[in-house]
Amino acid sequence: MAYLVHRSAELHLDHIATSGDPFELGSSRPLDFGHWAAHKLEQLSHHELRHGEAVAVGIALDSTYSHLTGSLAREDWRRIIDVFEAVRLPIWHPQMATPGSGGRPAVLAGLEEFREHLGGRLTIMLLERIGSGFEVHELDEAVLLEASDLLRRRVEGGDRGWQPTAALAR
Repeated sequence: MAYLVHRSAELHLDHIATSGDPFELGSSRPLDFGHWAAHKLEQLSHHELRHGEAVAVGIALDSTYSHLTGSLAREDWRRIIDVFEAVRLPIWHPQMATPGSGGRPAVLAGLEEFREHLGGRLTIMLLERIGSGFEVHELDEAVLLEASDLLRRRVEGGDRGWQPTAALAR
């Protein structure tokens, strides 16, 4: 385990130092994947969710969004979620549904906060397949809400059918 922790830190530092954006000025990095929601969920849960758990929820949300918008194949999406469940990482948290201003879920404020963190332009990493991402500069809130609801149904009901609403099925 000590070797894995050391090697992970080494890879992380190497990526930050050599990938052209060590100060996160304007572009998303693969290391940001899942973090826009994660940071907000940590705050909303008063840090009940540990960072890794919150990132798992964020990755599940962004992977589900990728799937619902047609960029990530169903098989890849299911594999991501199944792995998280197999290692007992959360894919959804009740704070995802906590109302915020204007009746919107409070977690959606994380998008604006992440935009500010990046210096003004929102850049979110989504998936086209496992291990291959692409950047977008806006997210459709209706699809985000559907993604969250799909994950909630999975957690609360053990919904093995994984059927998005007909309007979003692709």
